[in-house]
Amino acid sequence: MPSLAYTDGLLALICLWLLTRASLPLGVRIAASTLGLAAVLGVLRFSGLYPIPQWHQFVSMLGACAAFPLLAVAVLWPDAAATRQLKFASIFFIGMAVFGVLAAGVAQKRVVVDALTVISVVAMVISLARGGRWPAALTTALMLAGLLLFASKATVVPGLVPGDLLHIGMAIGLLGLGVSGLWQDATNLEAQEPQPHGV
Repeated sequence: MPSLAYTDGLLALICLWLLTRASLPLGVRIAASTLGLAAVLGVLRFSGLYPIPQWHQFVSMLGACAAFPLLAVAVLWPDAAATRQLKFASIFFIGMAVFGVLAAGVAQKRVVVDALTVISVVAMVISLARGGRWPAALTTALMLAGLLLFASKATVVPGLVPGDLLHIGMAIGLLGLGVSGLWQDATNLEAQEPQPHGV
């Protein structure tokens, strides 16, 4: 079985773990579910169990144009409505998904979607570093490295193809965000705010 099936499986497991963490806001879990679905379809595709490349490519495109920007919003603004409320997270996700379909599918400008992904991850790295969250910044930087190595089609690890480096980088980056405590801190601040008393 190709290595891509194994590394996509690793990514799918990390995304599943994120989905089970109730402390994470809805925006993060929506992003993780999209990236996880793409990974599951990748496992099915590369293992030969259910090879439908079009589905994997489409959901991967949704991850690039909608999941990564939503994840960036959640990192940059942990208490934003698009981070914590289903309505606004869904509106943001759907809006970015439509933009991605128009850019990559209609205008045939996949480079726009790829640039959006890289910009989102760079913004996360900068935000985490400025906030002093160096472990999460480092793991997110590894996610960025995976994206750039995949885009350049670089083969730097024997036995692994560029897609493997993308999957591994994403898995490490998502794991780092999941254990960063970024959104737990925002939740604790909300809980500490005095609540108005009823009349």
